[in-house]
Amino acid sequence: MYRRYDQGLGLYIHIPFCLKKCNYCDFYSLPVQTGILQRYVRAVVKELELRARDVEDRRIKSVYLGGGTPSLLSPSELSLIINSINLNWDLDNEAEVSLEANPASLNGKALEFIHKAGFNRISLGVQSFQDRDLQILGRSHSSQEAWQSIELIKNSGFSNLNLDLIYGIPGQTIDKWQETLAQALDARPAHLSVYLLQLDEEVPLSRYIKAGHYQLCDEDTEAQMYQLAIQMIEKAGLFQYEISNFARPGYECQHNLGYWKANEYLGIGPGAVSFQGNRRYINKKNLLEYLGCLEKDQEPETEELEFMDAQELAADAIILGLRLCTGIKLKDLVQTYGINELNYYKDIIEGFINQGLLEMDKGYLRLSRKAYFLSNQVICHFLPDLES
Repeated sequence: MYRRYDQGLGLYIHIPFCLKKCNYCDFYSLPVQTGILQRYVRAVVKELELRARDVEDRRIKSVYLGGGTPSLLSPSELSLIINSINLNWDLDNEAEVSLEANPASLNGKALEFIHKAGFNRISLGVQSFQDRDLQILGRSHSSQEAWQSIELIKNSGFSNLNLDLIYGIPGQTIDKWQETLAQALDARPAHLSVYLLQLDEEVPLSRYIKAGHYQLCDEDTEAQMYQLAIQMIEKAGLFQYEISNFARPGYECQHNLGYWKANEYLGIGPGAVSFQGNRRYINKKNLLEYLGCLEKDQEPETEELEFMDAQELAADAIILGLRLCTGIKLKDLVQTYGINELNYYKDIIEGFINQGLLEMDKGYLRLSRKAYFLSNQVICHFLPDLES
């Protein structure tokens, strides 16, 4: 049906525990309970052992521990996970091994141990250097703690540091956003991720806004914030390689590049998603059921999300690939999925090119720079015909 060349696998491990749940978060996460972390790590190690049988000798190109707050795990618990990967999987010698961290849960000695254990990248959830923003978001750290964490990370041997920032926070002004960007750039990270605040209807911050406690930024202000971020970050020497991501040369996030290039990946832990062949599925979001299965040496129960045919896989690749500044090599769609994309999408592509929202260059289809902020609107118009 289709032929995807083996680019190796990405391995995502979900650590679903937090000191407290942030006001904007809709990920599967739970408060920390006494004794639960050790039990959970044992279950993750068992799932890693069992799932390794499903992939035979596929090489792992990247590992990403996300959450939740993976930095709540002790160095010895993190080492158990890394050791299990090395024991049961073919981990590439040059693999990127990332740990998401909260500034409220880091210390220097632990970071040094974590670095020696095999982690080579930290993604720090700063979100803002303004304490008012952090309070609205429900973050458990202050701007001062963010700075202290950055110094600890740099002094612990990590050269690959990403900072996550959020714009469009209720009450956030362009001037305050500029201050946050300036402070982030003063830290000289290898990578910056800049995300527009997106709220599910059920999260606390959405309820506060509906109740009139806060007011969201208008779209014009959000667009100005985004353009300001691009200007300041690129001027500081980081290049934009994806709609929301910037890096110094050689420090692009390899794990996320795997997602955007429609490569296969496996998810470990409750709520973790996997993509293999034409199948996308998720481990059930139930911690106790997850622990119960693995304590009986059984793989956790999963729920099917999608079974895709060749055209749907090609559509998926376009949706993801348009996020990359380089865009999509159209010839690869034909070779991989057997789809002559111009027959299906010619009118849509030409329409967006005429509007200045898409560009064709040397066989690549990509968003124009002016379309980056409108990317979701472009993709939403693309989707119905892609899936028809």
